[in-house]
Amino acid sequence: MDMRRLPIAAAAVFMAAWSSAAALAADAPAPLAVGQLSYKPDAIPRSQYMEVLGGDALQPSTTGQARDYFVAIYSGSTIGVYYYVASAICRAMEKNFAKHRIHCVPLRSLGVASNVSLMEQGRAQFVIVQSDTNYYASKGQIALPGGHSVMSLHNELGAMAVGRESGILGPADLRDKRVNLGSEGTASRALWLEFLAAQGLAIGDLEQAFSVTQEYNVMGLCGDYIDAFGLWIGHPAAPFRDAAEICGARIVGMASPGTDKLLGERSFYFHGEIPANTYPDQQEPVRSYGFKASLIAYQPVDPYLVYWVTRSVVEEIQTFRSAHPSLSAVKTREMFEQGNFLPFHPGAARYWREIGWLREPPIN
Repeated sequence: MDMRRLPIAAAAVFMAAWSSAAALAADAPAPLAVGQLSYKPDAIPRSQYMEVLGGDALQPSTTGQARDYFVAIYSGSTIGVYYYVASAICRAMEKNFAKHRIHCVPLRSLGVASNVSLMEQGRAQFVIVQSDTNYYASKGQIALPGGHSVMSLHNELGAMAVGRESGILGPADLRDKRVNLGSEGTASRALWLEFLAAQGLAIGDLEQAFSVTQEYNVMGLCGDYIDAFGLWIGHPAAPFRDAAEICGARIVGMASPGTDKLLGERSFYFHGEIPANTYPDQQEPVRSYGFKASLIAYQPVDPYLVYWVTRSVVEEIQTFRSAHPSLSAVKTREMFEQGNFLPFHPGAARYWREIGWLREPPIN
């Protein structure tokens, strides 16, 4: 489909989307107090979190209960990978439901920054973020009160989808190009600004820097409103696949001398490759860099729930891996050892100690 040949009316709709991105905000429910934290999680029966407020939340049980429990995981957009990863966690939990009686549901969100905000508001039990968010929260550079590590998830490598006629072969070619950096305040935009700085570029060095939500990336590239968009994401990912299939976009890596230096300064980054043939007409591996996705639990969440989320994913790792291509290479040991800069939630720590990976003194 060539989006440049769409009717004028349709093109006008696309242009309007690019010139003005509407922000949607849901009214937050009134929180309840748990120490200095508020806690009123979305999509959870009131009786569950009210019970936690009055109970001993630091003693998880590891046996099945007569009653049912509920877990909700805030993830990301349904066009990204996080929503499918949250779904994979829930699928793993379904496999041993008879042991724990926990119902699990994935919830969509506007992304990492939105997830951090939802947890700050006390509306999230679990969120998926990037391991750099986990790191900066552990250093107090990002406010994430009550956030505790559960496990790392899949690898997320940066990549750019670029127009066939853009002339972009690598990071050095971004000067004087039209690039969507993502919405103001999002984790994706912050990563873009850091990446550009590592190349010796500023926003002013681009012909035009867009601040449009990532849902419009393929529309913008295939409609010739931008020359490139980039994401740090698990691969294969729908936005890159769609851009390659719809308008022949090329997938370009983010490896460069500048990013090599960046990796030397940031312990949460690593080098990596997107294998050849991951995307249409991608005949060579794409060299880049990235980090881990990270599952975070809120401190007031009953450790019983966190324990079983952790245990279920590890014990049902084949079910988890088979749920999405980006999860196929996940290694359970890395889920414990890498990307967990915040202290473990007591429920997760309980499981990691049980299997002998977390040594005393425990991380609380």
